Amino acid sequence: MRRMSGVLVLIFYILSLLLPLPTTTASSCCSIKGLPLVRNISELPQDNYGRGGLSHITLAGSAMHGLKEVEVWLQTFSPGSRTPIHRHSCEEIFVVLKGSGTLYLASSSHEKYPGKPQEYFVFANSTFHIPVNDVHQVNLST
Repeated sequence: MRRMSGVLVLIFYILSLLLPLPTTTASSCCSIKGLPLVRNISELPQDNYGRGGLSHITLAGSAMHGLKEVEVWLQTFSPGSRTPIHRHSCEEIFVVLKGSGTLYLASSSHEKYPGKPQEYFVFANSTFHIPVNDVHQVNLST
């Protein structure tokens, strides 16, 4: 395992379906539950879900904003922190803005004997895609 430092900032784009964007007319307010078109991220609620070193902000999502096809999260991880090993029933896109770490991805996790996950080095200005239901974890080392 490599020794790395810095804060890994990830924007999670959770995509359940890729649909063409609908045509809308110009407006100062988003059509989703009166959501303002422009919002200040620093004023949005954040949580760490009981995980030290994690800051999670839902920028747009199903529970808060009534979206059905996409969720956008901003997450910041401190060096040495990691996500739990988990999977989603939708695709996930990561954009690494700062820092570095390791992605563990078990693409064969749907099979009877999934085997060992593959390791991928992730770094600032990189992006990666997690397919539907693939078990994964993002790990930051110091």
